[in-house]
Amino acid sequence: MKRQKYCWKKNIVGYSFIMPAIIGFVFFMAYPLLKSLYMSFMNWNMFKGESGSEWIGLKNYQSVLTNEYFQTGLGNNILLALMGVPILLLLSMIIATLLNEKMYGRGILRAMYFVPYITTVTAAALVFSAIFHPEFGPINSLLRMLGVNNVPGWATSVKTALPTIAIFWIWKNVGYCIVIFLSGLQGISRSYYEAASIDGATKIQQFFKITMPLVSPTTFFLAITTVIASFQIFPEVQVITQGGPGTATTTLVYHIYDMAFKQFNMGYASAVSWIFFALLIIITIIQWVGQKKWVNYM
Repeated sequence: MKRQKYCWKKNIVGYSFIMPAIIGFVFFMAYPLLKSLYMSFMNWNMFKGESGSEWIGLKNYQSVLTNEYFQTGLGNNILLALMGVPILLLLSMIIATLLNEKMYGRGILRAMYFVPYITTVTAAALVFSAIFHPEFGPINSLLRMLGVNNVPGWATSVKTALPTIAIFWIWKNVGYCIVIFLSGLQGISRSYYEAASIDGATKIQQFFKITMPLVSPTTFFLAITTVIASFQIFPEVQVITQGGPGTATTTLVYHIYDMAFKQFNMGYASAVSWIFFALLIIITIIQWVGQKKWVNYM
C-alpha cells in the first residue's frame, strides 16, 4: 500500500509537469481543429456564431473545388514549390559543403547565412521590397548601369511577382537548411573522401558520388519540411504583394485569410483549410514512398 501510494504521488508530480502542455494543446490546437472541421459543414455567421449559422453539408467543399481563386492559389503554390524547393536544397547543400571545409572566417559566414532565418518576416520583407523596388531599388539601378534597358518589375509585374516571392523565400530559409545540412555532413567519415582522392576523384566527383548520396537522409527530411513550408507561404505575400498584382501571387493560405477575415466566410475558409491539409498529407505520403528509391541510410 505504501509503495502504491508512493508511485501515485510520483505520477501526480509527473502529470503536473506535462499538464500545462496538455491544456495548451487541447485549447489551442485540438479544439480549434475540431471546431474548424465542424464549421466547414456550416454556413457560418461570424458575428452571430452558431445560433445564426446553418448546416449545409458538403456545399462548402463543392464551392472550393469549383472556385477559380482556389485553383489559382493551388497553381501558384505548386509553382512556388517547383521553383523554390529544388534551388533551396541544392544551394544549401553546396554552401554547407563549402562551409564544412576548413577556411578562414567559417564561423562568421555561418552566422551571416543564418541571420535572415531568425529575422522577422515582416522586417526582412520590407528591406527586400526596398532592394527590389522597380524604380529606386539598388538591384534595378545596378542592372541599368550594366546596360539592361528593360529591367524587371519584380513584385509589381505579373510575370515576375511569383519568382520574386520565391527568391525572397529562398534567401530567408537558406540559413536554416545550411545548418541542417552541416549536421548531416559532419556525420560523414573523412575516410570516404581520402579514399576517393587516392583513386583520383575530383572535388566535384566527390560531391556527386559521396556527399549527395550519404547526405540523402538529411535531404529527404528537408524536402518534406520545405515543401510543406512552401505551401504555407503567407507573410511574404501579405507584406510584399498582398496577393497581387491581380492574383499572380495568391496562395492557398492567403486565399484562406482573404475569405475568413476580409469576406467573413468562415465556413468556406475552414473547408479550404481541410482540403489544404489533405493535400499536404498526400504530398508527404508520396515523398515518403518515393524516398525508398533514392535515400541511402548508412
